[in-house]
Amino acid sequence: MKTRINELREEIKSLPSKPGVYMWLDSNKKIIYVGKAKNLRARVLSYLREDGDGRLQLPWLMSQAAGLDYIVTGSEIEALVTEANLVRAKKPKFNVRLKDDKRYPYIKITKEAVPRIYLTRTIGEDGSRYLGPYTDVKAVRRTLKIVHTIFPLRYCREVLPSKSKKRACLNYQIKRCSGPCVGYISLEEYNNYIEDAYQFIIGRNDDVIKNLKKRMKEASDGLDFEHASKLRDKLLAVRKITERRKAFSTTLQSGDRDIVNYHVIDNEATVVIMEIRNGMLLGKKDYNVGGVQYTSQPEMLAQFLAQYYLKASWLPPEIHLPEIPADADNFEKLFSERRSSKFNFVYPKRGEKLRLLKMTAMNAEMILTKTLEKRDRIKDAVPNVISALQRDLRLKKTPRTIACIDISHLHGTDTVGSLVFFRDGRPEKSEYRHFKITTVDGIDDFGSMREVVKRYFTRRLDEKKDLPDLLLVDGGKGQLSSAKSILDGLGLNDQAVAGLAKRLEEIFLPGLPDPQNIPKTSSSIHLLQRVRDEAHRFAITYQKKLRKKRTIASSLSNIEGIGIKKTVNLLKHFGSVEAVRNADKEEIAKVPGIGPKLADVIYNWLNRKKY
Repeated sequence: MKTRINELREEIKSLPSKPGVYMWLDSNKKIIYVGKAKNLRARVLSYLREDGDGRLQLPWLMSQAAGLDYIVTGSEIEALVTEANLVRAKKPKFNVRLKDDKRYPYIKITKEAVPRIYLTRTIGEDGSRYLGPYTDVKAVRRTLKIVHTIFPLRYCREVLPSKSKKRACLNYQIKRCSGPCVGYISLEEYNNYIEDAYQFIIGRNDDVIKNLKKRMKEASDGLDFEHASKLRDKLLAVRKITERRKAFSTTLQSGDRDIVNYHVIDNEATVVIMEIRNGMLLGKKDYNVGGVQYTSQPEMLAQFLAQYYLKASWLPPEIHLPEIPADADNFEKLFSERRSSKFNFVYPKRGEKLRLLKMTAMNAEMILTKTLEKRDRIKDAVPNVISALQRDLRLKKTPRTIACIDISHLHGTDTVGSLVFFRDGRPEKSEYRHFKITTVDGIDDFGSMREVVKRYFTRRLDEKKDLPDLLLVDGGKGQLSSAKSILDGLGLNDQAVAGLAKRLEEIFLPGLPDPQNIPKTSSSIHLLQRVRDEAHRFAITYQKKLRKKRTIASSLSNIEGIGIKKTVNLLKHFGSVEAVRNADKEEIAKVPGIGPKLADVIYNWLNRKKY
C-alpha cells in the first residue's frame, strides 16, 4: 500500500499548478472518480494526506485508486463544465449520478425556416432548442396537445419552404395548422406563433398575452379583422390556461425561480425541483440520484446542479437552495454567463420562500420513501407462479428457490450431472453447478443421481449455505427415491423434493405411489418444465464438452510424447487433426513445444494410422 501511495505521490508531483479536471482510475484503467480543481497539483496531493480531507468517500476511493489522469482547462468555470460532462458520460462509481437521465423526454423546437415542436428523447447538435428534461412524459404530451390546440403549428415533417406545389392537409382543414406549406400564412407570423408557444411552454404566459394583444391591435388597426379575431381566440385560450395555473399560485406575486431541495436515505437521494414562473407554481420535477454515500451534501448538491442545469435550455434568475453548494461562486458566474444576465442562489430563512423550500423537501421525502417501498415490495413479493407451485405440490414452505438435477451420458460414457438454480422463477446462473460422475460405471442413472445429490448437499452443509426450498430431479419414482435416500442419510428429512418424468410430464412426490393430478395447463407445471429443460440443456452442454476433449485426446494424445498441452498447441496452430496430418514435418516442428524430433514422430504416426 505504501509503495503504491509513494508511486502516486511521485506521479502527482508532475501535475501542473493550473485549473483542471482530474480522474482517479482503478487497476483496469476505468474512471472511478472525477473531480475539479483550481490547482491540480495541490488538490490531488490532498488525497494522500494521512488525515484525509474530511470526506467520507476518501478511504474507499483511495483503496481502489491505481492511477491518475487529468485535463488542464482555461479556468475554474471550464473545469466545472468539463467535470459535469465527464460524470454524465463515464458515470464513475464514486461520483453523484443522475439515474437514467438519457431517457427523460424533452420538447424540441427545430431550427428550420418553418420550425416544428415535438417530443424527443435525444439531444442533437443541430441548433434546435431543447426544453427539459421532464420527468412526466404524459404531462409533456398534454402540454404539446394544448400548444397545438392554441397555436396552429405544423405537424408534418416536410422540408419547408418547398418549390413543389402542395395541397393543404387535413390538419389545415380542421384548423389545427395554419398552412405554411401552401403559403396561407407568412413566415413572420408563423414564427411569431412559434415564439408564443415557446413562452407558453416555459410558463411566461404574461409575455404571451402581452404579445397577442399587441398583434391583435395591429391587425385591427390594419382592418384585418379576420386575423384579429383569430388572435383574440388564442388570447382567450391562453388566459383560460393562465387562470387554471393561478389556482396553484404562490404568494410570491411575480418573478421566475426554481426551488431545489432533496432527501437522502442510505445511498440514494431524490432531488425535487419546483418551477415558479410569474409567481405561479408551474410544475414539479423529481430525480433519483445515486452514489450519495460517498460524498457530503453540499458536494452532492453541486454535482446535481452541474449535471442538470448545464444541459438545461433555460435558466431562471434565481435558484432557492437549502444550503450553500460546493463551488457556489463559480456556479453563479457560469449561470450568469449562460443567462447573459444576473443570476443568484438564494438560501431562504423565513416567510413564504422558506415554506416552499420545506414543501419541496417534503415532496422529495415522500417520493423517495415511496420508491424504496415499491422496490422492497417487488423484492419481497412472491410471484403468482411460485404460489401456484406451493399449492399444487402442497409444500409447507414457499419454493422461492428451486434446484434441479439432471444426469446425461452417451451409452454409459462421459456421464455427468448438472444442477441449475432458480430464484422466484428466474435462473440464477451464479449458482449453476456441473458434476463429473466418478463413482458409477456404465449406465446407472440412479447411482449417478445419488452421487450428485450427496456431493451438492454435503458441500452446502459444510459451507453453511442456504438449501433450496425445493429439489427437483429429472426422472420418475426411481430417481426420486435415490435422491430422497441420500437426503434422509444427511439428516435432511424435511427437504422438499419432487420428480418430473419426461414421458408423460408427470410429477412424483416422496411416499406417494401415483403421480400428482395437476392440470397440464397449470403455470406451476410450466415452471417445472422450464427448470427441468434448463437442467437438461446445461447437462448436455457439459457432456458434449467432455466428449470433445476425450475425442481430441484419443486422436493425438495416444502418440508417445504428446500430452494434453501439446495436443492443444497443435490444434490451436492447425485447427484440426486432419490439418496436422496434411502438414509437413517442418511445419509441425514450428509449433511451441514441438521440436524436429517430435515432429517426425507425429508425422509418421498420423500418416501411418488411418481414421
